[in-house]
Amino acid sequence: MAIVRRLGSLVPAAVRSRLSPRWRARARALLGIEPWPDLAVRHPLFRESRYRELRRAARPFDQSRSHKPVLERGHQASYLVATWLRAAGVKTAFHVGYASGRYLFYLARAGIACGGTDLPESETAWVDLPAHALDEATRRRLLRIDVLDLVAADVRQAWGDAPIDVWFTEATFETMLPWREGPGASVDKYARITAEGRRELLGQRLPARLAALSGCFRNLLLIEPEPAAGGAGLVFAACAERLGAFPYSVWRFRPPFDQLFRLSPSSPVRQTVYAYAKDAAVTDALSRWAEPA
Repeated sequence: MAIVRRLGSLVPAAVRSRLSPRWRARARALLGIEPWPDLAVRHPLFRESRYRELRRAARPFDQSRSHKPVLERGHQASYLVATWLRAAGVKTAFHVGYASGRYLFYLARAGIACGGTDLPESETAWVDLPAHALDEATRRRLLRIDVLDLVAADVRQAWGDAPIDVWFTEATFETMLPWREGPGASVDKYARITAEGRRELLGQRLPARLAALSGCFRNLLLIEPEPAAGGAGLVFAACAERLGAFPYSVWRFRPPFDQLFRLSPSSPVRQTVYAYAKDAAVTDALSRWAEPA
């Protein structure tokens, strides 16, 4: 690796400055410098005219960096999920951990009424919605309540009494799971939690909270670390026990879509779908891109 880096440093600065961030990332990938380059997955799904049109409209969500191309994987993952839920006939969706709102943008453009909840302002700086990127109706359905404190009344106040078709996450609960080889978590309060506190949170609080909210949703879809990562399989199986009325299944994305749901450039851990689904159409539609784990 040191030799490769040395070779890279020999490229004249004048030449590097003329290369676009995308080409620099591609060159780094070929040299083995960048283990997880910010390059798009190549598949016919992302050559569709509809995706190209939505991708242009989604530019407010791009975060440009001088040394890297704009991240494409998040846009592709958002489009895949929106396409999946649309194919399943989903009309309403609730995103836990909506952050920039990128998933909500793609869902809304797919004709799905959406909203969700995220951590309060005092607990995260990740929630940063681009101005005018989401319509007002979607913004009115956005809550700032930790999911572990969320109650059915909060959901119904924003949405009404009818059950929402889908509740979903994508790398939301991963911050609670010890899947990393080293320390660290994207949310400080979970990075500070003790082993005993983590067992109580994941083994009791999370399953109990999902059960308490289950009357608000017809299907729960958790895109979270694969079963062997940090004991995730045991955690979500415990959730299934508390959600006994919801048929439970675990799905892994087929290549190349599995690359869209990597968690870290330094870890091989991928995410899988933990599906608690009353509507068979939801998992039937998923089978286009994934298979039972």
